[in-house]
Amino acid sequence: MDSYSEKTAKILLNIHAISLSSRKPFRFSSGIFSPVYTDCRLLMGHPKERALIRDYLIRMILSVKKFDVIAGTATAGIPHAAWIADKLKLQ
Repeated sequence: MDSYSEKTAKILLNIHAISLSSRKPFRFSSGIFSPVYTDCRLLMGHPKERALIRDYLIRMILSVKKFDVIAGTATAGIPHAAWIADKLKLQ
């Protein structure tokens, strides 16, 4: 059975959210360069895949500790945190 990370990677590859560029690396807003870029914003247009990844994240979160609040980093992390918090009925 695939792990959540493997399932997530397959979903992101299938929706073309992962880009590779070894010759001209991507520059993140932090200034760091990387040959790999993952655009999780693309999940917004794929509700089935988005729900699967949200549920994988929830299972991983709950396996570690119970939380009272869920937060996401600006800007792409905010919708994902909101979907997780909504499902868990948290703020």
